[in-house]
Formats: sequence, structure tokens, C-alpha cells
Amino acid sequence: MRFSPLSFVLGLAAASIVPVMARVFRPFAVEATAAGLGMLEDARRIVAEQMESFEDVLAEARARREHLDVDDAAASLEDVADESEEAPPRAARVRRRTANGARQRS
Repeated sequence: MRFSPLSFVLGLAAASIVPVMARVFRPFAVEATAAGLGMLEDARRIVAEQMESFEDVLAEARARREHLDVDDAAASLEDVADESEEAPPRAARVRRRTANGARQRS
């Protein structure tokens, strides 16, 4: 294999440029990482705020549903009371058993 001075010089240049590039680009990499972490924290904060807002809406909806259930129960009790006032109660037919086990209507 033949020795090439051009390849040797390119190799030395690459070996010397890589540490220089690392020193130059390291602050950029650190700043980019810091910006990324800042955006991640902002995203977490926004998601937490949205979850809190959603939980508030959910709690309000549950309270509203319970309120409507109470109103419906009160309305149905009023309807039952109105029906009992309008029509006199009908006597229920009771079936009684006789001594020998046969049913007897009364």
C-alpha cells in the first residue's frame, strides 16, 4: 500500500478539527438542550392546566347531573302525590289460603 501525503494531511486536519468543532458546537448543543427542556416544562404545565380545567368541567357536570336527579325524583314524588289525590285508592284483591291449601278470594 502506498503512502499518500494528501491523505495523511487530511487525516491530521480531521483529527484537529473534531475537537475544535466539539468546543465550538458544545455551547450550541447545551443551549438547544436547555431550550428543549424549557419547552418540555411548558408543555407539561399546559397539559396540567388543561387537565385541571377538564376535571373542573367534569365535577361541574357531575354536580349538575345530581341536581337534575334530585329534581326528577322530587317531580316524580309530586306526580305520585297528584295521582293519589285524583283517584281514590282501589282495594286490592287479596288471596287467602284455606286450611286445606286451596286459594280463596276475598
